[in-house]
Amino acid sequence: MLQNSYVEKATMTPAIDSGPGPAALASLLGGEIIFPLGLLGFPSCRRFTLKRFEPGDGNESPFLVLDSLDQELSFPVIHPDLVSPDYSVPLFPELLDSLGAKSESELVPLVIVTVRDRVENITVNLQGPLLIGVLSRIGMQSVVEDFPLRHPLVVPPNP
Repeated sequence: MLQNSYVEKATMTPAIDSGPGPAALASLLGGEIIFPLGLLGFPSCRRFTLKRFEPGDGNESPFLVLDSLDQELSFPVIHPDLVSPDYSVPLFPELLDSLGAKSESELVPLVIVTVRDRVENITVNLQGPLLIGVLSRIGMQSVVEDFPLRHPLVVPPNP
């Protein structure tokens, strides 16, 4: 299980503490990433590149952009650790094999951001995370029903 806190299940691989480091994510930037099954709703989009989002104000952004090489289509994405501290993705040996990974440390999880007019209405899809093998550059979109499709990016503080 790929998550922020350590949990181990008999049929799954162990969880990781905080996901792969910045170097693993940085290694995915620029080159082609293949999603053999496409993305949910976009099965014909299989080839992508990942780049940093540049806000244009000189500041570094936590957001990335997943650009399709098959058609004019882009998705803003973010690492789930920046959104939900209790987020986890079940990992099975077959999943690791299909992504060309030997362990969960060779995977980078990302979640798709749905941009809206107002910051407080922006959401992330925790139900359909993207998992990318760092070494293989193979990705897939998983379905995690325990989490919401529309989780607020910014959670208002409790009064």
